Amino acid sequence: MPGAEPRTPHENRQGFYVNQITSNDFRQVPDPRPTLRRARTPALIMRGECDYVKWAATRDYRRTLPNSTLVIVKGAGHAIVGDQPTKYTDLLQAFLLERRLPLPPYTSADPPR
Repeated sequence: MPGAEPRTPHENRQGFYVNQITSNDFRQVPDPRPTLRRARTPALIMRGECDYVKWAATRDYRRTLPNSTLVIVKGAGHAIVGDQPTKYTDLLQAFLLERRLPLPPYTSADPPR
């Protein structure tokens, strides 16, 4: 995030390699999105306001998971748990306990400004 203090590297050093193997699998397995579009299980989508991932990916999550709620976490980049650990935990607990979320849902199809 612009102006933020540099963070120390996360402790999940194998994450890069796991991501590479998962990406390779995408070429070999059928696209799960058609099936997921029929799912009615509630889903929470969290996006940091300074996430480097393109908005189209978030829009695709919302289209794919019809019973999802999107929240934008201010003061966070892609690694919300590292940038805003309390907000992350509060959101997750509220969602799992079926309580009111501490942040409002973001409902626009357009990216936040």
